[in-house]
Amino acid sequence: MKAYREEKSFIFYLDETWYDTHYTRKKGWDDSTGMCSINVPVSRGKRIIIAHAGCMDGWVGEALLSAKNIKSSSLDYHEDMTSSLFEDWFVKKLLPALLSRSAIVMDNASYHSRQFIKIPNASSTKVEISKFF
Repeated sequence: MKAYREEKSFIFYLDETWYDTHYTRKKGWDDSTGMCSINVPVSRGKRIIIAHAGCMDGWVGEALLSAKNIKSSSLDYHEDMTSSLFEDWFVKKLLPALLSRSAIVMDNASYHSRQFIKIPNASSTKVEISKFF
């Protein structure tokens, strides 16, 4: 990071989050008449995954990902974001919008780095190890 800063590179920070379309607060203020109660939907509705990158100067142009509606979403949005969805957005939307001399900072979410060939480890079976070699 120090080298990128010294080179005056543009440092972009990337992250994802989610939003359930039926999200409502479960608690709120009322006047105790019951007329102001919150009507909470039974389901979470569809989930929208939001991914974007930005730097000190603002967001990256047209690189916003926000159109992934997932009907049967899991409790953790990390299970709904896939490597192929991330890679498609990263290559087609984010990279073309970046300036030259750019660096990208992102966390180590499982969909940020996908193994095409899984290397056997200590918990691999004998069959898996022999297939690899």
